[in-house]
Amino acid sequence: MGMFFFYNNRKPRKFNYTPVFFDPEKEERKEQMEKRIRRIREELAREEGKTIETPPQPGNTDFGEAFLSQTRFLKKRKEKEKEGKKPFYSSNFTILLLIIILMVIFYFVFLR
Repeated sequence: MGMFFFYNNRKPRKFNYTPVFFDPEKEERKEQMEKRIRRIREELAREEGKTIETPPQPGNTDFGEAFLSQTRFLKKRKEKEKEGKKPFYSSNFTILLLIIILMVIFYFVFLR
């Protein structure tokens, strides 16, 4: 019975990865088109006497700032840090106090 499983093993599934190639010419055309659009918008804004806000470029965005702007909890945390308030667990004294309390509980529960 052991020989049956030894000779009749199922072969593993193959990994079918199709690579996506980078086309530098296409990227260059795309960048040139974006620059051209930006330049035209700026020229139109100058002609009309208005100031136009340029949208952030895909390569220049700061992911951290974009992520923080979308999360309520992290936004509140950053505001508190700007005000000078530190989180409860950030001080070394608090961590040391928690370790001492845990050691006392361990002593009374297990060693006594």
